Amino acid sequence: MIVKVGIESGDLVGNTDAVIQQAVDAAGTYGGGTVELGPGVYTMYDAVRLRRNVRLVGSGEETILRKCDGAQSQFAIDADYGQTKVTVEDPTGFRIGMGVVVRDDRAGAFHDTAATITLIQGNTLYVDQYFVKDYDGDTGGIVCSACSLVAGVDVDSVVIEGIRFEGNREKNLPINGCIGGGIYFYRARKCRIADCVIEGFSGDGISFQTTQDFEVERCEARRSAGLGFHPGTGSARTLIRGCRAIENDGDGLFLCWRVQDGRFENNEFVGNGHAGISIGHKDTDNVFVGNTIQGNAVYGIYFRDEKPTNAGSRNEFRENAIEDNGTSGVHVDGYTTDLLFEHNTIRDTREADERSQRFGILVGPNAKRVKAVGNQIENHVEADTQGDIVFEP
Repeated sequence: MIVKVGIESGDLVGNTDAVIQQAVDAAGTYGGGTVELGPGVYTMYDAVRLRRNVRLVGSGEETILRKCDGAQSQFAIDADYGQTKVTVEDPTGFRIGMGVVVRDDRAGAFHDTAATITLIQGNTLYVDQYFVKDYDGDTGGIVCSACSLVAGVDVDSVVIEGIRFEGNREKNLPINGCIGGGIYFYRARKCRIADCVIEGFSGDGISFQTTQDFEVERCEARRSAGLGFHPGTGSARTLIRGCRAIENDGDGLFLCWRVQDGRFENNEFVGNGHAGISIGHKDTDNVFVGNTIQGNAVYGIYFRDEKPTNAGSRNEFRENAIEDNGTSGVHVDGYTTDLLFEHNTIRDTREADERSQRFGILVGPNAKRVKAVGNQIENHVEADTQGDIVFEP
């Protein structure tokens, strides 16, 4: 089944998320199919919710999904666990069908509630999800129109191709990456994102949590307020290949909890606000090949501080270029063990008085069994290597 969506012509005609959702639901009702989005700008008030076996295909950079201007308000009354309504001080800018996040300063991660407004009566907003915790107006309780642009929850065999996503971050509060992203998947299997650009999203560019056999190819996450690419929460056998994470506020690639048996190949992680690649809690048995990790503000590759049972151990790095980062090319923290660095180039290419990459590989006091084989490591401010490293020709 093929459903064509266009601004002016198609099987379905419109310029908001609602018409795209109609097409996805139509294809999903028949067990799957392809939704073709014609050129133009589609204003996104809420995420398009994908369904199994559906391909969402755009016309490349000419198909633009753009986040609407945001609305926000503090609570007038606290929002309690299990409610589906919240009374706000100012309902201006909210509308039925708009995606929102309900949260306070004590929430975060999976403890924020993402929902859709179903009814507005006075200054009370009714939503389609039960609140997952108590939210307190005295500790920063807020409702804001933060949402993903496309989301797949409990789906399999979904494909997204050839679409530009514009996040309008200057006019939107952020959504945290555990519950949303420019493109977001949760509990998804055998899905694929290809040839997409995510620009200026107020949150993570692409986030996928609790996934298996997930592929991202030739995508770009640029200038996001959060992370560029965020696999996590038990994602197995991830493939990210030929992608770019450029000038995001956080890490270019953040392996969250239990990202295992993945492959990250021929990507660019450049100019991000913290690390090019960050690895941590039980992120084990991954392979990184042929990546460029350059000009990131703090680290090229950072292994986070984890105890022995939770460390990001047994990861391999081959033929990567790790250059001109803030303090270290590679910084191994925590009780991380059994790392292999083979045939990588780790250096600072700038003039001597402009160099900031202090160490090529810095291994902390608790890390063990870090092996370096045939690498080119040079031009560092303090030392090319420091710590317990086993070198082989």
